Amino acid sequence: MKKQLVFLLIISILNSPLSAENMMQVYRHAQQNDAQTKASEANYRAVLEKKPQALSGLKPQINLSGSASYTTLFSTRVAHRPDDKSAFLNLGYTLNLTQPLYRKSVNIQIDQVDATISKARATLVLDQQNLIIRVADAYLAYLKAKDNLKFAKLETKAFKRQFMQVKAFFDAERSAITDVKEAQARYDLARSREVSSVQQIQLAKETLKAISGYYYKDLLGAANRIPLLSPKPNNINAWSQAAAKNSPKVQMAKYAVAVAEESVNLARANKSPTVDLFARHSTSSTYGESSFDQDKLDAVIGIQLNIPLYTGGNTASKIREARHKLQQARYLLEAEKRNAIQQTRASFLTITTGLSQLNALQQALKSNQIAARATQTGFEVGTRTAVDVLLSVRETFRAQRDYSNARYDFLLNTLKLKQATGILRIQDLQGLSNLLTKAIQ
Repeated sequence: MKKQLVFLLIISILNSPLSAENMMQVYRHAQQNDAQTKASEANYRAVLEKKPQALSGLKPQINLSGSASYTTLFSTRVAHRPDDKSAFLNLGYTLNLTQPLYRKSVNIQIDQVDATISKARATLVLDQQNLIIRVADAYLAYLKAKDNLKFAKLETKAFKRQFMQVKAFFDAERSAITDVKEAQARYDLARSREVSSVQQIQLAKETLKAISGYYYKDLLGAANRIPLLSPKPNNINAWSQAAAKNSPKVQMAKYAVAVAEESVNLARANKSPTVDLFARHSTSSTYGESSFDQDKLDAVIGIQLNIPLYTGGNTASKIREARHKLQQARYLLEAEKRNAIQQTRASFLTITTGLSQLNALQQALKSNQIAARATQTGFEVGTRTAVDVLLSVRETFRAQRDYSNARYDFLLNTLKLKQATGILRIQDLQGLSNLLTKAIQ
């Protein structure tokens, strides 16, 4: 009973929401629990085992075999003599040793394995960078949903207040029934957005749980003012050149070309001779009739040369196949370079235009706030309609949402730009986490 209670307590602790955490704490949890990253790490360790397997082709191969048999012989005699029956026990073993002296294909296999390991390492780096992006994306999606809920609540409160005011004006015969209906509709829409925002928060929490293994009660958010800086260097060509050289996907494609080149060399090496040193020690003993008892010892040492002369066209076909696959790998490398450049340029332009958009949205927010106050004053004195007020309130909250969402998108895009060029590091996530230190409600 106690064990069951302890088990249930542990489960409840693991599944209970954690208190406010920062982005780096979420990332540390993800490092420990993310299934995709763990699978990538396991794959890399598995690929590392290919190296000792390849090296074994240059090392001695020793095997021992033994045998035991029991033989019964019958012989039929003539002239009324009794038949003879003999039984023999045969025991023996053979010890074989083979030491490769020259095997060109094995050396090529070792080089190919080195390229395969490098490719697997590049894949692991890509998956680790993807984890950084996935954590940042899910974390910022949560903050975005929290901000949207905050704005939705304020919007609902504002539309409710406006609805009550318009209704009072209608009762005083200062407003039309259409204004009341319009205010009611805006209020209902605001309430629906509030419900939708709550759902988005729950979805963001589920995404974080899938990555990190934990539910979070709350996360630290952004202060009202955070620095939004242009990429350094602020040169799109410099970023493009770096992406074509250092992008993880480009690196993977480069090593894939190296693997394909060694495949061509390996296919050619199948035409090369092999030279092995071999030694064999064997003994056999026979026990039975005294005249047949004997022991036999055999010891052989020598060098074996094997020259493939003709394989029915198999070797030539495999060489052609390897060449075609090499050509394919080179085309894929070129495609990855172009994709990396395109994605990097797109990310760079998204960031630079995002800065301009943020400045414009910030100014639009200020203008909408001023316009909303002026429209409200005009409504109270009778120069503006209730619909004008509702529209100005809606535009104000829309500007707030757009500015908040654009700010989070900008922060995420700065990480994506670094990922596209292969320079994304944990320190970049730490820098972003340092900007998100405000407790949010």
